[in-house]
Amino acid sequence: MISVLYIVNESEAGGAAQSLMDMLTAARERIHAIVVIPGEGSIEARFQKMNIDYYVVPFQTDHRKSGVHTAAEEDRVFMSNYLAALKLQKIIKREKIELIHTNSSVSNVGAIAALMAGIPHVWHIRELLEEHYGFSYLDEALKKELFACSDTLITISDYVKNACRSRYGIDSVRIYNGVNVDRFLSGNFDVKDGHSFLLAGVISPQKGHGDAVRAAHELIRNGEEIQLYIVGGGNYQYRWLLKKYVKKHGLERNIHFLDHREDLRQLRDRCLYSITASKMEALGRVTVEAMMAGCVVIGADTGGTAEIIGQDHSRGYLYRQGDYKSLAEMMRYAMAHRENNTEIQRRAQQYSRDRFDTAKYLEEVMRIYEELTRRKETPDRERKAKLQSSLDARYRSMQEKIVYRYDAGGYEKQQALQKTVQRWLCNQLEHKPMETALLEKGIHAIAIYGMGYLGCCLYDELEEGRIAIEYVMDRRIADYDEIIKIADLEDLEEELPEVDAVVVTVLGSTEQLVEDIRAKCGDMVVTLQELLDWCEMMEG
Repeated sequence: MISVLYIVNESEAGGAAQSLMDMLTAARERIHAIVVIPGEGSIEARFQKMNIDYYVVPFQTDHRKSGVHTAAEEDRVFMSNYLAALKLQKIIKREKIELIHTNSSVSNVGAIAALMAGIPHVWHIRELLEEHYGFSYLDEALKKELFACSDTLITISDYVKNACRSRYGIDSVRIYNGVNVDRFLSGNFDVKDGHSFLLAGVISPQKGHGDAVRAAHELIRNGEEIQLYIVGGGNYQYRWLLKKYVKKHGLERNIHFLDHREDLRQLRDRCLYSITASKMEALGRVTVEAMMAGCVVIGADTGGTAEIIGQDHSRGYLYRQGDYKSLAEMMRYAMAHRENNTEIQRRAQQYSRDRFDTAKYLEEVMRIYEELTRRKETPDRERKAKLQSSLDARYRSMQEKIVYRYDAGGYEKQQALQKTVQRWLCNQLEHKPMETALLEKGIHAIAIYGMGYLGCCLYDELEEGRIAIEYVMDRRIADYDEIIKIADLEDLEEELPEVDAVVVTVLGSTEQLVEDIRAKCGDMVVTLQELLDWCEMMEG
C-alpha cells in the first residue's frame, strides 16, 4: 500500500471532497489514506464512517475576490500555510507518508509541506477561479512557482488543462473525476415527468440560478405548465432574492426551493430534465451525476459543461450561457421533441459510465502514485531547493514583523449573530413585533442598510405590513432592481425616496457607519440593536 496524505481545503463536503471520497472508498486495499482538513465540520462524520484517519490542522486558502486584498493579507495567509506545513512534518513522519496529494488549487500548504519533507507532491486543479467565481490567487507568482515545483498536476477536463497551459505554462495530466456509478445509475427513464426540471448545487450568481428562474418564468408566462426544483444551500442573500422574484411574479406553484440534500435520487427519478446553468464549470460533477441518473441535461455552452454534453445534441442540449431566453427556448425545444429523449439518455449514460467511473479514475491516479514513489532521483532538485530556501527566508523575515494569532473575529461575529437572533425571537414570542415598535416612534417608511441574513429577515418581517420599505443599501446586490430598490452608499447619484429612518442591520461597531449614512442621506438612523431595545420596552 502507498501511504498518501490528502490536503482537503473544506470542512463541509463539496464536490471536490466527494470525488476524493469516492476514490478512497474504491482504494481501501491499495492506499493508506490520511486526510488533513482546516477545521471542524460535517466532513468529519463522513471520514469517520469510512474509517479514514484525519487531522484538523488550521490553514487558510489563498484566494479572494479579484482585486480585494492587501499585501498584509498575503503575508498572513502565507504564514498560516507555512506554519501548517511545519506541523504536518510530524504527521508525515508518524504516518510514514510517501506522497502528498492536494485536492484543490486554493491552498498551498500541501506543496510547501512536500518541499520541506522532500517527498513527491500531486496537485489536483479542479477550478479556474477567475472564470468560475470571480476570484484570484493572493500571490500569483508564488502559486506559479509552487505549481512548477509539484511533481504532477492533475486537471479535471481538457478545458482546465488547456487553460492552465496557457496561463501558467504548465503541463498537466487530464483525468476526469471518478463518480460512484452504483450510487447514481438509474434505468427509470419512463417514470420521469416530462415537464419537470431540476437544478442542483450550491446557490450563487455564478451558478446561473437567476437565468433558470427567469427562463422558467418565460415559459410559464407563455402557457407552459412546468415545474422547476432548485436544490442546494449556499449564498443566503441570493437565494432570498430569487425567492422574492418567485413570490412577486406568483410562481410559487411552479418553482420550488429545497434545502441541500445528499441523496438526489428521488428528485432525479421525478425530473426528466436537469439544468446546468453555471457561468463556467471546470467540469461539472452534477452534470455527470444527472447523466448517470438518466436525466436529459440542458447546459450552458461554456467550459466543462460544453465538453461533457457535446455540440451535436447527442448527449444533451446546450444554450447560450447568460441568456435566459436561450435557455427557455432550449427547455421548450426539449419538451417538444421528447421522441429524442430515450436515445439522448442512453448515450449520455453510456458516456458518463465510460469516462467517469471511479474504478478507471483510481487506476489512472494509481499509475501516477506508483511512478512517483518508485523514482530514484528527485527531478528539479535545484529549483525545489531554491524555492524552499526562498520560502524559509520569507518566513524568517516575517517572524519579526507579524505575530500570527488565531483570528477570533469569525467566532465573535457568530456569537453576536446568535445573541441578536435570540433577542429577536424572544420579542416575537412575547408579541412585541418590530412593526409596532417602529410605528410607536412615528416611523412609517424605512430603508434597510445591510442585506445579509439579518437584513433579509427584517425585510421579510415588515414586507407585507404597515411599514413601507422604500429601498435597501448593499453593494453586494446586483441585477434585482425589479424586485427591490437598491442603493449604494458610496455612489448616491440618484435622488432616493424619502424615508423616516434607515435601519442598520450590521453588527459590531457601527458609530462611523451611522455618521456616514446621516451625512449622505440626512435621515434618522436606527441600528438593529436599538430597534430590538424598543421592542423589549413595549408592553406585550
